[in-house]
Amino acid sequence: MASPIGPPTARGLTMNEHASPQTLTVFVDDEPVSANSVWHPGDTVTTALSWLDEQQLPAELRSLAEEVEIRPNGAGRGVFYVDRYPGFSPQPIRSVNGVVATIEVVANLELHTDHGWKLLPDTVQMWDVPDTGTWRMPNRQYSVPGTFGHLRFVEQHEFVERYGVTTPTFRRDSRYFRVALYLAE
Repeated sequence: MASPIGPPTARGLTMNEHASPQTLTVFVDDEPVSANSVWHPGDTVTTALSWLDEQQLPAELRSLAEEVEIRPNGAGRGVFYVDRYPGFSPQPIRSVNGVVATIEVVANLELHTDHGWKLLPDTVQMWDVPDTGTWRMPNRQYSVPGTFGHLRFVEQHEFVERYGVTTPTFRRDSRYFRVALYLAE
């Protein structure tokens, strides 16, 4: 579970310093939303959450799956998920009211192969962003391996054998925000 530093004070909201609010980490998808639906740290939000078990998660979120105390039906690892188009998500299992503490964009590294873009394992990165606007999500392309991120250099023959391409092209791509919420009492 994310551990934000201190309670939020933005947008006129203050919380008792001595209170220890319960936090919950949720993943918000990348569907475009209207400007008044974008979350910012300090915003009070009410949303319906769905629970995705680890096996239901997209590959880039599996390594971020967490055990949480409020999991449904004794389920194991997984994440709470906010689908901005609820018709496409699993049944919402919980409605929450809370204050946005932190927002991070979740970005993976993909390699272009003859079969399309392939997610490279263990390359997910996250960094703080000021809101959940989709314009915060990267989709940047790189053509030289090792010039960005934490890539391990491999011999050319090993690379060709493993990925089937001789001229690698990488891109940083994202579809989710990881948001820490202080739950309202």
